Amino acid sequence: MLTESGKAFECDLVVVGAGVRPDMMLAQRAGLECDNGIICDSKLLTSAPGIYAAGDACSYDSVVHGRRIRVEHWDVAMQQGMHVAKNMLGADADYDVVPYFFSDLADWASLEYVGPAADWDEEIWRGSRADGEFSVWYLKAGKVAGCLSLGRSEDLAEARRMIFEGTDISGAKDRIGNADADLSSL
Repeated sequence: MLTESGKAFECDLVVVGAGVRPDMMLAQRAGLECDNGIICDSKLLTSAPGIYAAGDACSYDSVVHGRRIRVEHWDVAMQQGMHVAKNMLGADADYDVVPYFFSDLADWASLEYVGPAADWDEEIWRGSRADGEFSVWYLKAGKVAGCLSLGRSEDLAEARRMIFEGTDISGAKDRIGNADADLSSL
């Protein structure tokens, strides 16, 4: 495969996740600040007092990631919707759920992911690529930034916890790479 930028990759299969661009017309006409979604703070509050946003159109300040993110998946929309309801009832809490999403490619393959990692400087593979049961851990500066799983859903819970807690795993890379190692004490 040859990319538009000229990078070449040897592969047997290419999966394209094209995403969507949310329709911001109504939000813009209502005077809400928009840029790649409806701009929200860490509580999912928009630029208009008392108006919240959730789901594919919500571009929010993530307290977990330290940056603005927007995730297009129904699980994220459901989590954000529940959070918004609590805040509308007076909770006034930051949205701090580590996003999870999945994509069923076929009867035999379901990719699951927690993150999202904007960039990373290292990858750790756990499990067997040949057997189709593995996870890839994306690290940035010694911390987990994201994790992709095929057939190893149990790894995602640990990765999600480590992302949330900001766990430095610099000294535990071999343990993460060992498919049989218990990660709960990291």
